[in-house]
Amino acid sequence: MFEDCFAHLGKEAQYQSSGAAPFPIRVLIKQPDTAYEMGDGQVIGHMAIFEIRIDELAFPKVGDQLIIAGNRYKIFSEPLRDASNTVWEITAMVMEA
Repeated sequence: MFEDCFAHLGKEAQYQSSGAAPFPIRVLIKQPDTAYEMGDGQVIGHMAIFEIRIDELAFPKVGDQLIIAGNRYKIFSEPLRDASNTVWEITAMVMEA
C-alpha cells in the first residue's frame, strides 16, 4: 500500500543540494497555508510538507531545494524520519520568483 501511494498520488520532482545538479525523485505533497504571528498582526506563509522515500533521498538538509512543476521550495527545518524509518517528512517554503 505504501508504494501504491507514491505511485498513484506522488508527484515528479527534482531535488537539488547546494552546488549539485538536481536529480529526479517522487514526492507526496501537503500544502497548508500557515498563519505566523508577527508583532501585532499575522502573515500567511505559503509552505508545503513533503513526504519522500528514504531509499530515494538519503540525506536531505536545510537549505536544499525541491523543484515541482517550475515551483521552487526551500527546506527550512530539519527533515524528520517517520516511525517506520522509510519516509522523510520535509517542510519547505515556497520561494518567490
